[in-house]
Amino acid sequence: MMALPTLALDKNNLTLDAGSNEGTFIAKNTGGGTLSGHILSRCQGLEFSPVSWEGNSQVITYKFSQDSSQKNNGLIEAHAYVCSNGGEFLLPVFIDTAPMVITTDEGLPIKSVQDLYASSQSYPAEPRQLFKSSAFYMLLLSTAYPYLEVYESLHKDPNRERAVDNFFQVSGLKGKTRIYLETDRLDIVQHPVETGQVYFYVRKPDNGYADAPISVEESVPWLALSTTRIATADYDQDNSARIGIEINPNLMTSPFANIRIYVGDEALTLSVRKAPRVSLRLNREGFKYQDRGALEVENNSGFDLAVEVRSRDRHVRFYRTSYTVPPGGLSIPFEIRQSAFFGTRRVFRRLPYISTYVDVRARCTAQEYKRRLYLNIGEW
Repeated sequence: MMALPTLALDKNNLTLDAGSNEGTFIAKNTGGGTLSGHILSRCQGLEFSPVSWEGNSQVITYKFSQDSSQKNNGLIEAHAYVCSNGGEFLLPVFIDTAPMVITTDEGLPIKSVQDLYASSQSYPAEPRQLFKSSAFYMLLLSTAYPYLEVYESLHKDPNRERAVDNFFQVSGLKGKTRIYLETDRLDIVQHPVETGQVYFYVRKPDNGYADAPISVEESVPWLALSTTRIATADYDQDNSARIGIEINPNLMTSPFANIRIYVGDEALTLSVRKAPRVSLRLNREGFKYQDRGALEVENNSGFDLAVEVRSRDRHVRFYRTSYTVPPGGLSIPFEIRQSAFFGTRRVFRRLPYISTYVDVRARCTAQEYKRRLYLNIGEW
């Protein structure tokens, strides 16, 4: 006489919780013939696959998806019927619906995506550490996260900062982080013999991901940027990033230039003026008959400058005729002092003012600079 099939299960019960909401068990035939059967679930949200089978060793997968109507923070006790031609089995089911909790390194409890986003405001590195962990995946499963396929796709992104920021956007917790420039214009006066470094600042309103290319409207040999792309790691704790601009005036073919620098969709206008090596000017053009003035010498040559001055008229009086002007510059004083004879002649001839000039010669290494500076003297 042929032996009949006999049903045997490798588990006496199914136990699930918020961190483990699926599993498998095996239905075996310990008798003769071929075992066939099916499963009936008596627990809302608990599903089996396959529901029916035929074979002497069948792996059966079970998965629990909690419905919003089911109680939370409690224990669900139910059962499933395994019916077969080799007998029946009442399989107890125990499901702990208490929410899963992940405790961060800072001791913060994470029970949901919202908790993770809130912690990221104080600890930006925290979500990047948890995002690809198996514990976080189980947390999403236990809370029935609706965009699990999107998470699985973002999980593959090697740029974790970008993946986390996109995850928070998909979850509806934040919008796209947009950068802005602290200023849209920089006006630079550049020393003619030294390479200069200036900076501008890129800011963002939150600690979200903000990656953007940096480019120059027109390629010029005298300008170089410290980076061609800004990334999240470039921002400090105040969400501000400093970008360097290096200017080499020796490569400028014009004393003036306007260049636009683009950071993503934002634009900065850089206006550069190359300062002259030597600048000679009077502090003003009009003086009284008894007055004081100054010859302003700006020395950007990097060397001492030998300056000689000569007045056309004696009533413009410098204290010396030659001066040494160090790098940077010097203000050389002079007096307007008319003689008694000139004063009498001016009154007699009714001269309201006179025009005169000062000749200035400056020498630096092998270069010489000459200027004739005009001024008016009168009763203003």
